[in-house]
Amino acid sequence: MQRFLRIMLASMAVIAMGATTWAFSPGVGPARAVGTHSLNNFWPAPMPSYPMVQEMPLSEDMSVGRARMKMAWFRTPDEPLKVAMFYRNFWESAGHYVTQDVHPYGGRVASMDLAHNLLRQVVMTRDGDVTTVYVSLIMGSPAQMLATGASDTALPVMPGAEGVTHIGTRDALANTSVLVYVNRESMQDNVAYYMNEMAARGYRPAAENERAGQVAEKMGTGVRVLVFSREGEEVTVTLTPVEDSGMVRVHLARVRGKGE
Repeated sequence: MQRFLRIMLASMAVIAMGATTWAFSPGVGPARAVGTHSLNNFWPAPMPSYPMVQEMPLSEDMSVGRARMKMAWFRTPDEPLKVAMFYRNFWESAGHYVTQDVHPYGGRVASMDLAHNLLRQVVMTRDGDVTTVYVSLIMGSPAQMLATGASDTALPVMPGAEGVTHIGTRDALANTSVLVYVNRESMQDNVAYYMNEMAARGYRPAAENERAGQVAEKMGTGVRVLVFSREGEEVTVTLTPVEDSGMVRVHLARVRGKGE
């Protein structure tokens, strides 16, 4: 269960970044109707159904800012590049604007429909011979996605933050929040800010910090990962330098009521 939640949180962070990028994208022309629905009665708008898999609804109570979001997931032996090609071809044939960032270990494909205020996205992660795929549909305008009114007040945001995007769910399986933004402060200032702010909120550095530091080293030079906990909760803060910009990207993932 814990591994599943961590993968899902990482996927939600990617979805949040995609929503922020989409909100600042130029307008595109109206798209033609997209094919049949997957998960009968689950999606409020047409979504392609990946062949030969059983899609499972993950949550019906999620949001990005003030925009509604639904998410489902499935597993397949197909590699991420094949999964990405299926969705990209489907959405491009429907006339949508499609972006992707895919590699042999995972990635994402997003379909932007500004005419109907919809963002469709799949996030993939490859583990051994299995690809886990998270399919999401965000329903709302760019302004709704970037609205901060629905944000998690337990997650501090550095003053001067830009492009703040929040994903929240009260789903019984994963009571989670993900917050993504960028700022123009130094990495050292970001670390100091979160060490102080999390302590002021009653969190303490978690036992996973040493392992998180090892993971951060593999993620790339300059990445910092901080893990905090208090009774029944865990917050992971990932700080990533944005290349050639002098900015830092901040990902906060909060899990409440952790299961075993």
